Amino acid sequence: MQTPQPKNQTVIVTGAAGGMGRACCQYFSQLGWQVLAIDRNQERLPALASATITTLNIDIADAKLISALHDKLATLPPVWGLVNLAGISQGDSIEQLTDEDWQRSFDVNVTPAYRLTQAVAPLMQKNGGGSIVNVSSPVGYIGARKPSYAASKAALHGLTVSCARNLGEHQIRVNLLLPGTTITEMTKDWSQERQDAIAQESLLKRLCTPQEIAEGIAFLLGEHSRYMSGSVLDMTCGSMWGH
Repeated sequence: MQTPQPKNQTVIVTGAAGGMGRACCQYFSQLGWQVLAIDRNQERLPALASATITTLNIDIADAKLISALHDKLATLPPVWGLVNLAGISQGDSIEQLTDEDWQRSFDVNVTPAYRLTQAVAPLMQKNGGGSIVNVSSPVGYIGARKPSYAASKAALHGLTVSCARNLGEHQIRVNLLLPGTTITEMTKDWSQERQDAIAQESLLKRLCTPQEIAEGIAFLLGEHSRYMSGSVLDMTCGSMWGH
């Protein structure tokens, strides 16, 4: 079932060249949105470009991100959605964790979401509202071997609910999505034995697909979730507590 979408509006997607990101960009385009796809990958990102997908090749932590964003948006329809999908898993156990890895985790996983939300919120308000989706991880709740990764993903939850409080009066919704283990470039390199073992933690005994993640995000962006803000959409399929 396709969710009715606003016409002639733009959705921004970070981490667009990854498995989830590509699926999001292509699916949102099919639903009728213009898409601004942001990623630093110089090989996979250009392949996304089309009449309805505009690309911006930049590191999400680059200080020039916001100015480059505004330059691109000047040529596109009004902004309706923002999907903060870009992220990295960097660091080590607390005994081995460095300040550099800690800082880089927040520079990529949290700060760009804050900066992009701050940049697009006035544009959404001017156009009557919008929807922002932050993509986190179950480790933000249950922890991980890498405290830098888990802490940065937990921070996205606090950012999401706080922004939902700040922006609700302007009809801007902000929600969080928790993806289950998904078949992407990273998981394709795993052995079949490892994939099968992780799949067994799911209630459906399988891994999630990028298309399913794209459809979940589209739901949060679209009209069918119009009374959801400050909410968490759990797509871990029961596997959260099995990690």
